[in-house]
Amino acid sequence: MELYAESDVRSTAGGEELVDGLSALSRTVVGITARTLATLDVEVTLSQYRTLVVLASCGPLRTVDLAAALHVHPSTATRTCDRLVRRDLVARHQRPSDRRVALLTLTEAGKTLVGDVMRHRTQEIRRLVQAVGAGHRTAAELINALVIAAGEPTEDQWWQRWEQSAEIP
Repeated sequence: MELYAESDVRSTAGGEELVDGLSALSRTVVGITARTLATLDVEVTLSQYRTLVVLASCGPLRTVDLAAALHVHPSTATRTCDRLVRRDLVARHQRPSDRRVALLTLTEAGKTLVGDVMRHRTQEIRRLVQAVGAGHRTAAELINALVIAAGEPTEDQWWQRWEQSAEIP
């Protein structure tokens, strides 16, 4: 049974190559983010970091609104924020007009962490772009060159490795 197959019909010229390249690039950027978090020696998971990013870009938010932005159940957002509050990365603030409603915001430490990771990620992407050069490439070719420069497998390579991942050598 083949779980991943190339489409015989291309919706646009090079469209599938672009989609494959973007899928591989998304893995690359997640890897850069995970490595950055590890080098900063913080105990924050990728999903917790995503919570911080959403609060940085959309906050302050009620828990229910944060959950909607993250596409998770409100109880999941509550547990995630409980952990981030204990790490002093998120704060809960009561609304003076309605103390039943708590707003979630980043603390200075949370803001600093998000900024540090974003700057490092941008620096790493800039390094990759400089390493491959833009040249006269299609978008798909440039994206795949960035993936390869980062030491990640292309989408085709990833799926081939995935197919073999449960095989005993």
